[in-house]
Amino acid sequence: MKSVLLQLILLIGAVSGLHAQQPAYAQSFVYDKKIHDFGTIKEKDGLVKHTFTFTNRGTSPVVINDVSAWCGCTSADFTKTPVRPGSRATVTVTFNPFKRPGRFSKEVMVYLNGGKEYTRIWVKGNVVPYVHPVTEDHPYAYGQGLYMSHRVLPFPDLRKGERRRFLLRVANDTDKPMQVEFSRHPDNTVLKMVRSLRLEPKERTVISVSYTAWKTYRHNRHIMIQPVINGHRVKPLRVTWLGSKS
Repeated sequence: MKSVLLQLILLIGAVSGLHAQQPAYAQSFVYDKKIHDFGTIKEKDGLVKHTFTFTNRGTSPVVINDVSAWCGCTSADFTKTPVRPGSRATVTVTFNPFKRPGRFSKEVMVYLNGGKEYTRIWVKGNVVPYVHPVTEDHPYAYGQGLYMSHRVLPFPDLRKGERRRFLLRVANDTDKPMQVEFSRHPDNTVLKMVRSLRLEPKERTVISVSYTAWKTYRHNRHIMIQPVINGHRVKPLRVTWLGSKS
């Protein structure tokens, strides 16, 4: 019995503590709603926005100092003037679905009265993606329908044992399978990169290109990576290394 009574006392204390932590404005800062569901939206349609409206039910003016979404995909505009008792104000939240497929839920913090107080609102929804143009992430056309994200892979000055890696985006922008052979001139065997690759029609993938320095060079160096597409030579990819300046 004593154990049950003790647990009850602790529970009441915890609930009282939570109420004590609530900011003074909590009962007066009244939103029309705190969560907005955009539902299903299409990435290709671009930005969506919603305006939250609130009323100051208190006895003192409320000032919105700042609004933060903690995410580059979400921004907000808000009423800049003091909100007098009985008056209404707005916070407009804009969400950018660009390259953010699938479901999302974004919390937005609204800071009040010099940043001493805050409240939260949320936007959520589901983004239907679309196939972006190949040149968006693969700006360099090599020929025969091969596109890649780099024309040059510039490795910095590396000390012995140091390693650097690039992630090279590769795309087949044709309606036929593509067999890609990568030959090196001169044939640098320390460079770690696939020597052949099969791409299905319209396939896009990422390959790793890495190098671990086995000695320190004092001069700049380079090699050419020659892609051969289904037996046809196309433009080469250049790989460079900076020499040590010390």
